[in-house]
Amino acid sequence: MTLKKYSSENSGRKAVIICGPTGSGKSAVAMEIARRYDGSIISADSRQIYRRLDIGTAKPSKDDRALIPHYMIDVADVWEDYTAMRFAREAIKNFEQIIAEDRIPLVAGGAGLYIEAITRGIFIGPGKDSGIRKELESSAEKNGLQILFDELSRVDPETAESISSNDKVRIIRALEIFRQSGTAPSRLRRDGDYLKVDSDFCWIGLGLPRDVLYHRIDRRVDKMVGEGLIDEVDALLEDGLGDAIMGKRIVGYYEIIDSMNNNGSLEKAVELVKQHTRNYAKRQMTWFGNKTKALWLDPEDRDFYDKVFAVLDEYLKRT
Repeated sequence: MTLKKYSSENSGRKAVIICGPTGSGKSAVAMEIARRYDGSIISADSRQIYRRLDIGTAKPSKDDRALIPHYMIDVADVWEDYTAMRFAREAIKNFEQIIAEDRIPLVAGGAGLYIEAITRGIFIGPGKDSGIRKELESSAEKNGLQILFDELSRVDPETAESISSNDKVRIIRALEIFRQSGTAPSRLRRDGDYLKVDSDFCWIGLGLPRDVLYHRIDRRVDKMVGEGLIDEVDALLEDGLGDAIMGKRIVGYYEIIDSMNNNGSLEKAVELVKQHTRNYAKRQMTWFGNKTKALWLDPEDRDFYDKVFAVLDEYLKRT
């Protein structure tokens, strides 16, 4: 028997994570699960948060969003700074609303840091200091990232050991925290507060053979172009949003804008969108493989939904 909702017999707070690389079909799977189990979807996509970036981010259609409640889509403008902390604060409010409505939260997306912020918690540390961050970014540009990583290794070996020497974002953030507080970030994390969802999670990962995934990505980009991606980019440029998009290097948009700015070939720009999207998918697969214990299933298998529903039926019956 399929358990449709939370109830007194199933009082535990439960939620479902649908994760995987871009192009693997997470949105469609989330819709099917939401229909079956009376769920609402929290998007964990680092591009769908932005208003007006519709076609190139493969946002769920208006019809889908009318049929199933969706959250964390169109919540920011492209010129805004949008952090994992902001995502966590807003998504957790949505999570609590979904629970209060007696529905099941479904977190669907490929932004690993966003999903991690919800499921494992995010450290409530010092806020962003634009001056310090700009100084660190300038140093990395001028002297190389290794100089900053060496500094981090001296002031906080524990944090340095936990991140890659090539992870510019995390190295700069760790040093920013240290310079603000005078305390090693690892110590602050041990003693500090965390923002986290109080829930159990069932992880479903969408895994495809790499060649199949890359073919799907290429076809999806072609479909986006056919649906009006170039016109969408033109409209964004007309409204002065090109610099913000280029500054964030938003895949699917900055390649086309760069081509337009430099009188390049749109055909080549589209090929770059495909290439960069494949590269991003590869990084996502590595991240999820290292960071999660998801049950990985191939969405193209004939019995895919039978497997998914069997897992979720059992999961949602537990107390």
